[in-house]
Order: sequence, then C-alpha cells, then structure tokens
Amino acid sequence: MRAVVQQSEPLSFRNWKRLNTATPQNLKYNHLPGPIKDEIKQSLLQEQGYLCGYTLQRLSAISACHIEHIIPQTQSPSLALDYANMLACFPADGGARQYGFGAPLKAGTHVFLHHNFISPHYAGCEAHFCYQKTGAVTAVDTAAQETIEILRLNHPTLQEFRRSAIQTYGLSLRSRGLRSKQRPLSATAARRLAQQVLQPDAQGRLEPYCVALAQVALNYAEQEDKRSQRLRKHGS
Repeated sequence: MRAVVQQSEPLSFRNWKRLNTATPQNLKYNHLPGPIKDEIKQSLLQEQGYLCGYTLQRLSAISACHIEHIIPQTQSPSLALDYANMLACFPADGGARQYGFGAPLKAGTHVFLHHNFISPHYAGCEAHFCYQKTGAVTAVDTAAQETIEILRLNHPTLQEFRRSAIQTYGLSLRSRGLRSKQRPLSATAARRLAQQVLQPDAQGRLEPYCVALAQVALNYAEQEDKRSQRLRKHGS
C-alpha cells in the first residue's frame, strides 16, 4: 500500500452534484453518468500513479479499474459521493471476487466501525507494512494485520507478482547463488533504486509494487553493507 495525496475532485463531478442539489433523490452514486465516472477514475489514476490503491498493481487505463469506496456505501451512504472516500482499484468489475484478493474481498465488511483498516489516504500508511523479497507482506501492528487479511494481500498470486518484480530488479540475486549471470547490485545502486521506484515517470506512472521494491532494496543495501564489512574484517 502507498499513501495517496488527493487533489480536487473533477469539475464535472462537482457541477453535477451542484445541479442536482434541488433534487436530492438524484444525488445517488448509481445515478452518476458514465462519462463523469470515467473522469473520476482518470483523476484517481493520476493521483495514484496508475496503480491500484490497495494492491499496487498497474492500472493502465480507466477500463482496468473501478471506483472503490473506502468506507463502503452500505456502511455510510452519505459518503457515496464524497471524492475523499474514493480510490481507483483493481479489477474493472468491483464485484469480481474470483481473483481472491483486493477491493472486492473488502466489500460489505464493517471494518471502519472498529478503526481496524488502514486506508491509502492515511499519511505514512506504508510504514505499517513490511515487504519481503519472497513477495510476502507482514504487519507492523494489529490494524495492518487485519488490513492484510481483509484484502488478502498475501494471496499467492499477489505474492508472486511482487516476488517477480523484486527478482527482475536483481534484489534477490545473492540468495540465488553464483549461477546467475547477472551481477548483483551494489548497496549504492540498491539505495538509488529505492528512491527511483517511488518517483513517477514522465507520464505520471509509478512502478508497480513500488513500495515493496523500495523496502526490499533498502534491506538489500543494508545486508550488502554488512557483507562488505565482514569481508573487510576477514581480509584485514
């Protein structure tokens, strides 16, 4: 998970709500015109670096995501049209539970009644989760653990996606032994990578699983520093 800083809601969305103020029966999420929903999705995608708000998967276009209500509509209908309660999330169909993880698994839960769900809108939410080079994610506290369980963030498919991204950047080469033809990263290069993956590219897109990559890269750099110290010690 990555902290998302929201900007202003799309002007078309604001105008639609204003125009329907006199007819509150029309002010329902299900009555939102499709083009306005698409503009909301586009705005959310730009804020999120074109990544799913929960899983950090790549969302290449508005057709790849749905509008997720962090506090479910069933729990708080008054927030259904609150832009601050929205995220762009995988999959395109918000009710598709067959993937086994993410926003559809959270639907209908009453997590906010107990304040035990960590939202990407919380500043510093990344610090509640620890990513491993295996692709697994562990929790720093109870809220993070329940969030992982609710969203199934340790689903084997998600773990494999993260592990593959980590391996692609060479952050697990030491553990693979000397058979790899790719030269292991230096500690300096790993730290540089940790910074780079958290910066959007020229199109505003972040690297998928960027938080996991950054955490693993920093851990890798620390281990490389310790390894270098041991080698110097034994060599002296």
